[in-house]
Amino acid sequence: MPERFKGKIAFVTGGTGALGRVVSEAFYAEGAAVVITYIHEEQAASLPGSLGSERTRVFLVKADVTDELQVKSAFQAAAAKFGTVDCLLNIAGGYMGRTPIEELQLKDWDYMMDLNLKSAFLCTREALKIMSRKGSGRIVNISAMAGLNPSAGRGAYCISKASVATLTRITAEEVKGTGITVNALAPSIIVTEANVRSSPGEDYSKWVKPEEVAELILYLCSEPARSINGAVIEVKGAFN
Repeated sequence: MPERFKGKIAFVTGGTGALGRVVSEAFYAEGAAVVITYIHEEQAASLPGSLGSERTRVFLVKADVTDELQVKSAFQAAAAKFGTVDCLLNIAGGYMGRTPIEELQLKDWDYMMDLNLKSAFLCTREALKIMSRKGSGRIVNISAMAGLNPSAGRGAYCISKASVATLTRITAEEVKGTGITVNALAPSIIVTEANVRSSPGEDYSKWVKPEEVAELILYLCSEPARSINGAVIEVKGAFN
């Protein structure tokens, strides 16, 4: 089977996390060179061997993607290494437990906005500077079903993820006709070790598998999906 992304450069934020690793592996398996951001050294050291023993197509960049200067440096390093960025996958993000708005601390609000929204904005902005010069590119963000259908007690998380969907749609409008597309996925609960540990006794078979998310991202970045722009695709798993 031909490698769909041979010669392409995929920039994966949060590429050492549970979903990010699977996305990084998927692009690597399809022939892409993969730029992976990380913060802690142990995260980089624990990347799976499926990303290649010699790592000739893997470039690890230590960067806090909520920090403007570090994001700029990360994209400069990627461009210096590979010459360009073809696909940006904004996987970095996080979740916090239920807290009513009345009790929500500003630091927790800021944390959610920085991790989920600011990171996507900063990385999208830098990627667009590169993609605009060559007239092509794919950006895929991760929103959430909770952002599209918010519930009580999860204000900071829901609002940050809803804002990612809005960022996606606005950016997609701005890049119309440029050869660049911007889309987002809105998964329900993803099967990760942390999510399973925090929800004992749940029926995990209903949850979304990371591999399913990765395959959708691959499709959105592929040539057959060139006409899909500004979509926020719900990925519900077995939930109705």
